Amino acid sequence: MLDPTESYHDLPSLIRAKAEKNGDRPAVRFAGLTWSYADLDQESDRVARGLEAAGIGPGDRIAALLYNRPEFLSLWFGVAKRGAVLVPLNTALKGELLRYELSDSAPAALVFEHSVAEPYLAVRAQAPVPREWIVDNGDSKVNIPKEVAPWEELRREAGRPAPVIVRPSDPASILYTSGTTGPPKGAVVPHEKLLTTPREIGLRSRLQPESVLFTSLPLFHCNAQEMTTLTALLYDVTAAYDERFHASTYWETAGKFGATHVSLLISMVNVLFKQPERASDRTHQVRTALTAGATKEVWPEFERRFGLSIIELYGMTECGCTTLMNPPGEVRVGSVGTPLGFVEAEVVDDDDRPVGPGERGELLVRPRRPFTMFLRYHNKPEATVDAWRNLWFHTGDYVRRDLDGYYYFIDRKKDVIRRRGENIAPYDVESVLNSHPAVFESVVAGVPSELGEEDVKAFVHRRDGANVDAKELFGWCAEHLPFFMVPRYVEFVEEIPKTANQKAQRYLLKGRRGGDEYDREKLGIVVRRP
Repeated sequence: MLDPTESYHDLPSLIRAKAEKNGDRPAVRFAGLTWSYADLDQESDRVARGLEAAGIGPGDRIAALLYNRPEFLSLWFGVAKRGAVLVPLNTALKGELLRYELSDSAPAALVFEHSVAEPYLAVRAQAPVPREWIVDNGDSKVNIPKEVAPWEELRREAGRPAPVIVRPSDPASILYTSGTTGPPKGAVVPHEKLLTTPREIGLRSRLQPESVLFTSLPLFHCNAQEMTTLTALLYDVTAAYDERFHASTYWETAGKFGATHVSLLISMVNVLFKQPERASDRTHQVRTALTAGATKEVWPEFERRFGLSIIELYGMTECGCTTLMNPPGEVRVGSVGTPLGFVEAEVVDDDDRPVGPGERGELLVRPRRPFTMFLRYHNKPEATVDAWRNLWFHTGDYVRRDLDGYYYFIDRKKDVIRRRGENIAPYDVESVLNSHPAVFESVVAGVPSELGEEDVKAFVHRRDGANVDAKELFGWCAEHLPFFMVPRYVEFVEEIPKTANQKAQRYLLKGRRGGDEYDREKLGIVVRRP
């Protein structure tokens, strides 16, 4: 377990020190593969040497389009050892969103796998990347351009790369988050922040020397990076990964990995709870589930059925995948807990004035120590200043706080839609809908989902004389958007409600069901993940 005297402030120092300390102890597990702490150090050294040979060094950005696989980890830590910056992109991106994030981040290189080759190659000419490597998983018939080098050419011979000085304040990654009124924003995350949050998570997670932290959430999100990978490495235990979430076999997979801790989003909690009861519900070794959004109604029943304890938390990319968390032994059902040690928190009204206990307000946070939250939004200084106004980071979420300092999540203040753990900007979906020749304008809003969080609903005003139907619009969205952004519902309207200065009044449509809406699932239109 983490020695209180140990202190790590950058990823390369962590990986090297833990390899020396733990050697052959299992560090990470994937289906059919286990790497020790020494293996992880050596494999990332190989990648760092390859990047060095390619002329990639401090400050250069390296994009990744990879699922949960060992190559993601060796790339992530190899990039860090070169003092470069990882830009992990959502593997579901396609079309304009993928082109935008590639153009905005302007990476010096990209590593992608065959399964996402088709959408990448479709935008490759509009967002050229100087160097490309492909991880061949053998499941694609897409013709790969000859300029794209195989992964093995990047993973060079063993040996230490040239030493590079990496400071705690240096950017380690750029993680894209959905904007509400514009394109996605890249949160620039420093090394210190990546290691601060996991240290605090571990303190509240009841870790033991034999703990195994399991996730089926994607490594391109901060959750799997901070709550599973870096927490495990900091505390000298093991991280285990499934490529993606499979509800019907989740507990069997967790059992095979020997998982003791799991990380679940509210949609995963609800899906697992709705599964038919099985023997595997209790035959696993999981004793702690770190969750976000578990309701008072499901929480105790979930614990009883699956033989574990829930520790509820709150977080976001900018201020830590976990910012508030229930203390061990003092968990309050329905609460997202108390602030972790690296942040201050406050609840304020619309004028940034503090509100009293039990009153609803926006959650604001700020760091107690340098570089323990994100640095800025990449290429967006105005958005950075707005988010940090009055020296507090504005989360855009409504909460209340009780007299004992426990926080309770209420709703989102900002327009972002939260679906199955993904943040969706209405702007992105509306841009695609409005590009259809038959659409005059559209507004997208979140509506309640039976799985928790929200589903996406589009309110569409057709052009005069246009006869486009819902099926065509669903297909249009599926062609141009990631699977998780495709609306579940479409309702055609004669007019979009607007303010006097012609701004759409989205709040009037948020949560509105019924009417003459079309349900994609009832129409039998299946949108599959890549």
